[in-house]
Amino acid sequence: MAASRAVANLLWQLALRDFRQRFVGSILGWLWVVVHPLVLLGVYTFLFQYAFGARLPSEEATGSYPLFLLSGLLPWLLLSETLSRSAGSLTEHAALIRRTVFPSEAVPASILASTALGHLIALAALLAAAVLLGQVPKGSLALLPVWLGLLALLTLGLSWIAAALHVYLRDTAHVLRIILIGWFWATPVFLPEAFYRERFGAVLEWNPARYAVLGYRSAILGGEPPSLSQAASLLAFAVAAFFAGGLLFRHARKGFPDVI
Repeated sequence: MAASRAVANLLWQLALRDFRQRFVGSILGWLWVVVHPLVLLGVYTFLFQYAFGARLPSEEATGSYPLFLLSGLLPWLLLSETLSRSAGSLTEHAALIRRTVFPSEAVPASILASTALGHLIALAALLAAAVLLGQVPKGSLALLPVWLGLLALLTLGLSWIAAALHVYLRDTAHVLRIILIGWFWATPVFLPEAFYRERFGAVLEWNPARYAVLGYRSAILGGEPPSLSQAASLLAFAVAAFFAGGLLFRHARKGFPDVI
């Protein structure tokens, strides 16, 4: 029990340190966690709604394209930002990793926790905007922690894999950025899920980010929730990534002090 509390305290301290260091010397400070998604929201709304004329079908829970877009963009940003920052995190903390008593798996976990803090702030801003626009959150909002938990489990497992591989293969971070670009455009963030299903078909079933986006939208905006099979798919992906990442990281960390 004492050991678990010590690890939890270490993780919390690392997360707070990471969160603060991200905004050291910044005028806006932590407000950037809201400004960044809003800027992306403005750019993508202009491109898709006004330049390309994207329209939401009547069966969507909201007619507001910005709310639709932001509710899908936030879970993607949590996943992609954590993954991209975790890839090189162990080499950046080489001094800590060389200490054999330091639990190196806490570094990617602390980055996830730090990113999640900003994510929660941005979520609060999204919910406030939804209320102001008349999209009052419904009882489905109670399921949001479930979707967030599954997304976090998936993200942590993938982050452990990326961080461990990058120690031995320094091209990992660069390859990951390319993968994230393709993954981003294959996820139903900008357009309704039906648009992607018609074009990608069965390939879409293997995209775990798709289920997280659908879950977030249904929880925040209401509407039809993901089916039990879709929720089960996200759970399966998350559990598989968590255990695969944990096993790979545990095996790889034996050589971290020598390679880093």
